[in-house]
Amino acid sequence: MKNTYWTTREYVFAAMTALALLVVASVVIPVTLPLRIPGLANAINAFFASIFVVIGLVRLQRPGSLLLITGLYSLICLVAASPVVFGFVLAGGAVSELVCSGVFRGYRGTRAPLMGAVVYEMAMFPFAMALSFFFLPERYGKVAPWIFAVAEAAIFVTSLAGGLIGLKLARELARAGKLDLGGSAG
Repeated sequence: MKNTYWTTREYVFAAMTALALLVVASVVIPVTLPLRIPGLANAINAFFASIFVVIGLVRLQRPGSLLLITGLYSLICLVAASPVVFGFVLAGGAVSELVCSGVFRGYRGTRAPLMGAVVYEMAMFPFAMALSFFFLPERYGKVAPWIFAVAEAAIFVTSLAGGLIGLKLARELARAGKLDLGGSAG
């Protein structure tokens, strides 16, 4: 690794990725949450969010990249949404970073960014549901447990599809000279 510190360009890229996640959630969640189907908002959001997470990880490549992106995103959520959203976004990011850093030691190649996005989206849902049970027991207390398994399966499928599209977009952006894949060299 050439540079042990994050560059200003990398911080800016991570912040722009976090902002893209906020925009996606700001459009998808208000439309799907009123339907009161557990996991629907997460599954639809996972598709679009995974595109941006994968592009961010393909660009940044270092261990800690996913935690940087989700840490910035969770701080935005703390200010713009609620402490509950901050909690499950940060917890999902921390779990997925631990898994991916342990397995891949960074996000080089195609498997690590894809796995990072999928694990992040899937890890967020249980934390979101746990916090929802705690703060809104009347809404989620009577939901059948199998619904959560179906929701996790849907999140897996949609985040995998979004992640694969993100890989394709990253390759096309790199080929067009719009995305530097040099990782920490930038």
